[in-house]
Amino acid sequence: MSMLCLKIFFALAASVAVAAAQPYGYVSNQMGNNVAVVNRTTNTVTATIPISGAGLAGLAVMPNGTYVYVAEESKDCVAIISTSSNSVVGSVPVGSGPVQIAFTPNGEVAYVVNSLSNNVSVISTSSQAIVATIPVGARPVGIAITPDGTRVLVANRTSSNISVISTASNTVIATWTALSGTSAIAVYGNNVYATNEYANALTVHNLVTGSIIQTLTGFSLPNGVAVTPNGTRIYVTNGNSSSVVALTASPLAVVVKLPAGLLPTSVAISADGSTVYVTNGYGFSITEINTATNTVKETMAKVGIYPFSMALYQ
Repeated sequence: MSMLCLKIFFALAASVAVAAAQPYGYVSNQMGNNVAVVNRTTNTVTATIPISGAGLAGLAVMPNGTYVYVAEESKDCVAIISTSSNSVVGSVPVGSGPVQIAFTPNGEVAYVVNSLSNNVSVISTSSQAIVATIPVGARPVGIAITPDGTRVLVANRTSSNISVISTASNTVIATWTALSGTSAIAVYGNNVYATNEYANALTVHNLVTGSIIQTLTGFSLPNGVAVTPNGTRIYVTNGNSSSVVALTASPLAVVVKLPAGLLPTSVAISADGSTVYVTNGYGFSITEINTATNTVKETMAKVGIYPFSMALYQ
């Protein structure tokens, strides 16, 4: 395909996807070799997108909603899904064992955490090619990007620390000490929230200094974290107790522990902050939580085999 045709193709795909924008969720099914497309208005699976490689892990929707990038852990690549056609339209080789992906706010760059090669692959979304590879800590498994797009935060499980990457230079500019088994990470304002699986704790780091300013214990293999858009609530999944904990941000305190399915693996929050979605690996389901009442609204069953992660659009 010529460059002119390629540009026309992407432009048409973008216009179709944006025009048809609806509140959807994309769920990677780790053992099902597919991504389920969930209509979040009706809570139904409207499409299933086959992907050839097993071991699908994290995924992310490009900010303009046109593409979904999916980490194929067993194939060491990232599959690219067009949301207009709900089909795989490309693939980018990355490092070994890719597990999580995050886009910069402008959608121009995707950062991919490679858990086995201990680095981060940087993909230009316009060329769909690797533009940098950044060494980080041991067994990186979590990622978040600051809202201004200047820094990438990577949670390193085995080295129990957080690598801070400058997006301007694509180099590590700081390494923060965390607790044992740092895994998932989220950021709001000057606060960075990190789950520490082996310490059964959530740490709050100052974004400027990296120092731990608060620690909350009492979790059970905390493996997912997300913050509401207004920054007032934090939700943490407990992988070992089939539950999700709702917290207030200030003070950092537990509001309620809610039931989820077997082995919750990730948590995502809608753009308006009204709904929390939890993927349940062994439950083959998604738990939907109403944030206004902090109650379980619904359980979407049979979304796939071992749903690992859910990415939202709108």
